Amino acid sequence: MKNKIFYVLPTFNEGLNIIRLLKKFDNFFKKQNILIIIVFVDDGSTDNSIEKIVSFKKKKSRKIKIKILKHKKNYGLGVALKTGFKFCFKFANADDVIVTMDTDNSHTINLSFKMVKKIIFGNEDVVIASRYRENSKTKGLNNLRKILSFGAALLFKIFFPIKNVRDYTSGFRAFKVKKIRNIYKKSKNFFSETGFSASADILLKLYPFKKELNFKELPINLRYDLKQGSSKMKIIRTIYLNLRLIFIRKIF
Repeated sequence: MKNKIFYVLPTFNEGLNIIRLLKKFDNFFKKQNILIIIVFVDDGSTDNSIEKIVSFKKKKSRKIKIKILKHKKNYGLGVALKTGFKFCFKFANADDVIVTMDTDNSHTINLSFKMVKKIIFGNEDVVIASRYRENSKTKGLNNLRKILSFGAALLFKIFFPIKNVRDYTSGFRAFKVKKIRNIYKKSKNFFSETGFSASADILLKLYPFKKELNFKELPINLRYDLKQGSSKMKIIRTIYLNLRLIFIRKIF
């Protein structure tokens, strides 16, 4: 396979999870004939996340390249995504794929590769790992989080309907570089949100171009039970930011 896969992994104090994730990447892609570039965007970590990545990098599989981009302080998920995408846009070819996913082991490598193949071998431009498709499963997430996430998805669907999209806040996605890079260049401020609302905002930035893009969702097996350490997401603030985002994008 000639295509490259760029994995953009925003990282903030994931020292408890990072080595397990890297071993999963290494084991999975040893069997695949494809070049993987893992772009860790360290968003001001104060633990040993970087040291662990550097240590693993020295022993990495030849099929996996690791790039570490550092922020001096914690700017938020949106800024980390912006840094990672800008790096990929600079070095990726048109037919390459960018995958965004969490660094805490709640997202699976196997599903990410299924998403990538939908783009490389199919006719998809954006593939989303969705909690709202048949056969989706979620482990380790409390009912309040589930209800709030579903409510947010419903509001986004009402105000910004995109064919084949139900999960607007999932950060586990794959993008065809050619399409997403062209839209990025046309947009004044593609990455304007700094916090967790950035995931939804990316879809809202793609919304005006929805007729030019093919969207696809795959069911996810979301494994919060495999995550070590506390969640970085502040629930009330994230709800506020998403509601604010809907208002701003719909009115202005």
